[in-house]
Amino acid sequence: MRSIFIFGLFQDSSGKTVLSTALARGFANMGLNVAVFKPRSGHNMWHQYEAYLKCKAARSLFCEDIIKLKEASKCQLPYEVLNPVDALLSVFNTEAFLEQKRESQMFLLEQEAYSQLIVERHSFFKDGKAESVLLLNEENVNANLVLFDREYIEELKRNAVQVIPLHRPSEWAALSNELGAKAIQSCYSVVKRACDSLIIEGFNDSVCPEPAVVEEADVIVGVAPGAAIFYEPNEFKRILNTMAKLGKDPKTLRSNSVIKYARKYEVVKVPQLPPEYLNDYNKLSVELGQIVDYAQRALQT
Repeated sequence: MRSIFIFGLFQDSSGKTVLSTALARGFANMGLNVAVFKPRSGHNMWHQYEAYLKCKAARSLFCEDIIKLKEASKCQLPYEVLNPVDALLSVFNTEAFLEQKRESQMFLLEQEAYSQLIVERHSFFKDGKAESVLLLNEENVNANLVLFDREYIEELKRNAVQVIPLHRPSEWAALSNELGAKAIQSCYSVVKRACDSLIIEGFNDSVCPEPAVVEEADVIVGVAPGAAIFYEPNEFKRILNTMAKLGKDPKTLRSNSVIKYARKYEVVKVPQLPPEYLNDYNKLSVELGQIVDYAQRALQT
C-alpha cells in the first residue's frame, strides 16, 4: 500500500477536498484499487445541512468531505471506518441565550468550538464492524444552547456502545486525544489493507492528524488556492519528529509552524474551477489531470 497525505496551508478553503476527490477518481479511473481516509473532522449541522440529512438517514455521523471522497474513490468501506473521528457542531440557540439573559456570554463563546459542540463520534473496528463511542456535550444538549435535532442525537446514542458525558473543554480535549488516537489507528489498519493506493485528507491546516498515519505517507502535499505543493516526505517527517522531541505534540502543529522548514520539490498550479465541476469527479480529475498524473508517478517512485 502506498499513501498520499494532503493538508491545507490555510485553516479554511485551501482546496484539500477538491484535490483529494480529483486524485481519488483519477486513480480509480486508472484502474487502481484506491481508498480514502479522513482521520479527524468536524462539521456544522446547520451550515452543512445536506450532510446532516444523509447522516440522519444512515442513523450515523460522518463529515461532508468523506461523503464526497467515498463517492469519488468508489471505495466500499463504511463511512465510519473511512472517517473514524467526527465532531458535530451547530449554531447557538439565540432564543435560549436571550431567555437566560446570557447575551454577552453568547458573543464571548462564539470563537470556542466546545461551546458549539453537540457530540463527537469515535469509531473502532471490532469483530468485522465499526463500533462507536460518543462524547456528548451535556450542557449544550440539556440546556438547548445550540440548535440540534434531539431525535437524531437520541438515535446516535442508541447505536453507540458507550456515551461519555462532557462537562468542560479540558475533558473534551483529553478524551478526544486519547480515544481519537486509538480509533484512527484501529480504522487505519483496516483501510490500508483494503487498497493499493490510499489518499489521506487532513483537517483544516493541521499537518499531522495522527503521527502513525503521516509517518507511513509516501507523498506529502500542501494545498492552497491555486497551488499544490509537493514536499520532500522524509524531511517533512523529520521536522515533525524534531518538534515532538522539543515537547510539541505533532497533532497540534499547524502548517504555518512547519512549512517554513520543509523543502518543496514541486509546485503544481491548481486552476480556478466553476462550481459545477466540483461534484463531477470525472470532469474534475480531467481538469486537474496534471496533478493526478504527477501524484500517481510520485507514489510509484
